[in-house]
Amino acid sequence: MPMYEFSRESDGKIVEFHFRMADAPPIGSVIERDGERFTRLVSDAQVSAEVETVTHKYPYVSRSMPKNLPGCETNKQGQPIISSRRHEREIMGRYGLERD
Repeated sequence: MPMYEFSRESDGKIVEFHFRMADAPPIGSVIERDGERFTRLVSDAQVSAEVETVTHKYPYVSRSMPKNLPGCETNKQGQPIISSRRHEREIMGRYGLERD
């Protein structure tokens, strides 16, 4: 069974859980285990190095994402500062955002 990465809501620690591929929760969804809540992240293995899709250099200030998103540092105008591709995908999954 594959392992999937999650962020524990109480402290942000990254943990991994085993799921069958058919049963794995969608990226950005929240599950509960042992009384704690965890948010599914994009695992590094899911980001293909063979496909050239990079359009930003990191970190960057997103002018298209909503302002003052929880989980993001912001500039003085409240625009989110995206620190990495992984961070970008996690925020997009968490808030149901899509790339332009």
